[in-house]
Amino acid sequence: MNLLEIEDLHHPDGLYGITFSLAPGEVLALVGSRGNGKGPLLRLLTGKGRPSRGWIRIAGYTPQEPGATAQIGVAGSDWGVNPLHTVREALALFARLWSLPRERVDQVAAALELKAVANQPVCSLSPGELARLRLGRALLHNPPLLVLDEPIDDVDVESAGIIETVISAQAEEGKGVLLTTFGHPRALRLATRLLYMEFGRLVDAPAVPKPPAEPAEPAPPRVDLIAARRDERIVLFSPGEILYAYAQDKSVYIHTREGDWTVPFTLAELEERLAPHGFFRAHRAYLVNLAQVREIAAWTRSSFSLRLRDGGEIPLSKHRVAELKELLGW
Repeated sequence: MNLLEIEDLHHPDGLYGITFSLAPGEVLALVGSRGNGKGPLLRLLTGKGRPSRGWIRIAGYTPQEPGATAQIGVAGSDWGVNPLHTVREALALFARLWSLPRERVDQVAAALELKAVANQPVCSLSPGELARLRLGRALLHNPPLLVLDEPIDDVDVESAGIIETVISAQAEEGKGVLLTTFGHPRALRLATRLLYMEFGRLVDAPAVPKPPAEPAEPAPPRVDLIAARRDERIVLFSPGEILYAYAQDKSVYIHTREGDWTVPFTLAELEERLAPHGFFRAHRAYLVNLAQVREIAAWTRSSFSLRLRDGGEIPLSKHRVAELKELLGW
């Protein structure tokens, strides 16, 4: 059975004959600019109003039926949280509304890497952390259908990666995901199917003009060395000399056999430079040279670490384990 079915949907606010369905395991991206009908569609999906023609079924329920509420989780800027609550309080409030055990709050916070900010007020969060919190709230009651309004727009690279990983994991579990986007590249890459909306109607994918051929220019020389500083020394390290990198106190460091050195990059920028050399984002704050890893150690059912050849140890996020397994053919 489809998780979402929409048939010949009309509404005075600007919907004209919308028809589509969403199956379990699908990530469907609805692409369109502001004012092209996504707003009224989202309101109808959440039971805020009725169509003038056509119908919606959410796992067999109409949006107005009480049973529909448990079938859908919604996240977006219009579905806010109290800015004076802490992250933990915000999640715990909605967990109580669903009569969920306290452990569910910890599970969701861990999946979205929010534990480090669990006791911070919502008003102090970055846009990326706030987007993760909204998604966490939508996930709490484990609904089969997720409706996510611009889940990756205006967030940092790290948060976008976490959100992508969680959405992909939900789809792999058989959840259906409907996300709206203005055309964010990450959202388009995440989707298994695209629909385009224009002036309240679904339209064919826009044609992409082929750019005129330009004479090839020689590629600039590639520099693989990483400049790092300690005290007054600036040293150039090759990727193979770096065991791992980490972010701490708003600075980024590389760890080598000569100790720790600061680098003038964000962790995301450093990841882009080092990923071609076998580096892997093991944790939101750690980037590891896989050639230096000796053992993948499980501490608990949901806690992992990577033990290095020199005896060091760094954390491995739970949601990164599946990605590492696939990378290593494990």
